[in-house]
Amino acid sequence: MQRLSPYLIAARPHQWLKNLLVFAAPLAAGEIDNGNTLFRTSSAAFLFLLVSVSVYFFNDLCDIEADKQHNQKAQRPIANGKVSVRFLVGVILVFSITSLTLGFLLSSGLGICLGVYTFVNFLYSVKVKELPYIELVLVASGFVLRAAAGGMPTNIPLSFWFITLVSSTSFFLVAGKRFAELSTYQTHMSRLVLKFYSLKILETLMALSSSLAVITYGFWLGQSANTQTSYSLVSLFLFTSALLRYRLRLQTGFGEDPVRTVLNDFWLLVLSVLWALTYGVAIYG
Repeated sequence: MQRLSPYLIAARPHQWLKNLLVFAAPLAAGEIDNGNTLFRTSSAAFLFLLVSVSVYFFNDLCDIEADKQHNQKAQRPIANGKVSVRFLVGVILVFSITSLTLGFLLSSGLGICLGVYTFVNFLYSVKVKELPYIELVLVASGFVLRAAAGGMPTNIPLSFWFITLVSSTSFFLVAGKRFAELSTYQTHMSRLVLKFYSLKILETLMALSSSLAVITYGFWLGQSANTQTSYSLVSLFLFTSALLRYRLRLQTGFGEDPVRTVLNDFWLLVLSVLWALTYGVAIYG
């Protein structure tokens, strides 16, 4: 078990929580209690888990030298040489091919989402991560593709407001991640693309994207015919409060890892749970 632990760490298990986004569309549509929908959505989430692990491995292999210069990333198993590079290459090939094959068998739309996610992230790891602003969009697209994938095998239509909401919220998180990196290290050595950004520009991007997220969330609730209005309004308040709390955490030096930022902050967790419960009641109550 100890021999396997570095490989598990390299797979970034805390990041697997991102794959819960695959359940967003079926949950919002009120279809998750259907057995077939739950099975197909769970299968899609599992396939995204496989392909995301292959992406994490590939990204870390490309960033070995840069990670060695980073205070935290230098401790990653791939950067400190605790795992076999040859084994990781094999895992990347097996996980990528398996997830894409099963994805297309389950749904052509899901297969396309997985294929685009793989291509975009491999391209990002090789070159695009050095292109300012474009790299922000590509990183944010990973969240959007996960959310879109939930509707593909279940034939659940994805509204314009749903996609815009996920896109703007994702962009806010990614811009916040770069803001946290730049404000923490005050140098581009940890990530070369940071030399193209300033804290003021990133703050502006965060303000615009978070405002758009709140506005689109309101429109999305308004066009949802199967929600209870009172609970929907409470969920809007909680969603806005969570974004504001996250902004506060960014201002105090957190946010380099969005998942850990949420998991390690009591109030963000409380707001997230309350939002999920309130929105759940609005849909299923």
